[in-house]
Amino acid sequence: MAYYLNLEGTALDAHKRMIDELTKKAVEQLRLPPDQLTVRMLRPQDLGLPNGASTFNVATANADNAIVSAQVIADNRFVGINGVLIGESGTSVVTQLRISRAGKDKRIWQIQDINFTESNIVWFDDPVIIEQNMPITINAYALATDAEWRATFLGAVVEKKGLLVD
Repeated sequence: MAYYLNLEGTALDAHKRMIDELTKKAVEQLRLPPDQLTVRMLRPQDLGLPNGASTFNVATANADNAIVSAQVIADNRFVGINGVLIGESGTSVVTQLRISRAGKDKRIWQIQDINFTESNIVWFDDPVIIEQNMPITINAYALATDAEWRATFLGAVVEKKGLLVD
């Protein structure tokens, strides 16, 4: 795993491969042609978080803290996560994100060094794909407590056209 401060080069290639894989899974499982699918940005609600949620209570030091707990991805949706925006550079108590899919660890992203970069957005070269009706859990390992740890997960969603109408 490597992370990048800009969505270009290796990070952009990984992002494109993620969208291709999401689309392929959607075509196979939904039995729809690609023109009946839409690709959009990941929203907090796709992970079961309230609208616009980006503040989490990290209540236990030196332990995993559940950010998303066994949230089942909606029917007809395929989610990819390939980045994170940390609320403020230099202040995060969280050093690691552990993403589990269907109860099995899929990625462990070390994010401690993000605190010392000029950007508080990073893109990973090893995206996580979560298929429709599959549970996802995201844990944040914290060295200290923080009642207002801020993070926004970045990625894409491929879904049947017309599902999302805002």
